[in-house]
Amino acid sequence: MRRTMVGVVLAGVIGSGLAAAPASATPEIPSEQEIDEAREAEHAAGGAVAVLEARLSDLTARADELYVRVASAVEAFNGARIRLAEAEQAEERAREMAQQKAAQAEQARIELGRLAAASYSRGGELSAVSMLLGAEDGEALFDRVGALRAVTASHAGVYRQAAEATEQAEQAAAKAQQALADREEAAETARAARAAAEAAVAEHEQTLAAVETERDAALAALAAAKGTTVELEQQRRQGLAEREAAERERREAERREREREESPPTPTPTPSSTPDAPVTPETSASPTPSTPPSPTPSTTPDPPDPPDPPDPPDPPSTGADAAIDFAYAQLGKGYEWGADGPDTFDCSGLTMRAWQAGGKSLPHWSVAQARQTTRVSYAELAPGDLIFWSDNGAASGVYHVGLYIGGGKMIHAPRPGKAVEVQSVFYWVDPAFYGRV
Repeated sequence: MRRTMVGVVLAGVIGSGLAAAPASATPEIPSEQEIDEAREAEHAAGGAVAVLEARLSDLTARADELYVRVASAVEAFNGARIRLAEAEQAEERAREMAQQKAAQAEQARIELGRLAAASYSRGGELSAVSMLLGAEDGEALFDRVGALRAVTASHAGVYRQAAEATEQAEQAAAKAQQALADREEAAETARAARAAAEAAVAEHEQTLAAVETERDAALAALAAAKGTTVELEQQRRQGLAEREAAERERREAERREREREESPPTPTPTPSSTPDAPVTPETSASPTPSTPPSPTPSTTPDPPDPPDPPDPPDPPSTGADAAIDFAYAQLGKGYEWGADGPDTFDCSGLTMRAWQAGGKSLPHWSVAQARQTTRVSYAELAPGDLIFWSDNGAASGVYHVGLYIGGGKMIHAPRPGKAVEVQSVFYWVDPAFYGRV
């Protein structure tokens, strides 16, 4: 509704401006009514601009919220990518374990088959009974019972091993299936996070672009209305001034005519000539001889000093210095979701690569980077420290990170549509906390 009202006002302003234009082109002096109408058109155009400026002010107030949504979605995408990589590794480990347990179960089944075949070839249970009945005395019977127990225990061990190996193989296969499901879920989370980021960016850019276009049209209409008003006013002032000047000139001509008619003629004097005065010749001064300059004795110049030895080259920077040097080298490069160089970056991709140049390993996720740093206060902040923005004040809510370079400044990759830049730490909403790598 507001945009419709603004459009009506703009149409009225533009129509008023066009209607006033022919009046300004006529040779007649613009009337007071024409100027009043132009002023009304200018006032209407100013009102339309005021409405649009208020809308832009509201959008600007919402911009921080939109940027937080975008940054949070992008960092959620980075976190989902890390979890996806972890799920893929877990799936690979589970698959290897399943294959290993399956091989063990297969080996146990082979051993069990061999024992069964050997038992069958010896008569099975009947051979065990005949072995006991064929004992000649009690001592032989005792020995045969012990041997039977050993064989039976061996058989039972093989059965038990086969059962355990089969169960472990089934459990490992189930873990592999669960890891696969976790990987797919992580992949879907990553896709959803990226889609949310894209939607937030599109919403923000479309809303601002539409209102800015409307405002530009309103400003143009206001400028046209002001130009029409000024032109009419100038024409009226100029016309009135010319009319007044013509009236004064007419009255002055009439006055001179009356004076000429009333005054008698005056005689014209004869000019007299006077002789020219004699010219006195100038006296020239006699020249004074100048004293020749005395020669300056020549001196032998001192030998030049030997050149200073060149300064030794600076040692290669390490740690925070190297991280900052890397970040400076990326200034002007574009922003891209999930990018970590060499041509584009997102916020955590830039800080990850910067500290990689400084000899430290950080994950490509601002939440994980916050968890791996030591908290410091703003008073303790030193070049190379990381600056974090969080929607809950904790590492779990971090959605943006920058690299402190000293003097209240940082280098960061801000958001889609902007490049890596040097910016004040407090250029946006205040940071949540600071961390030392």
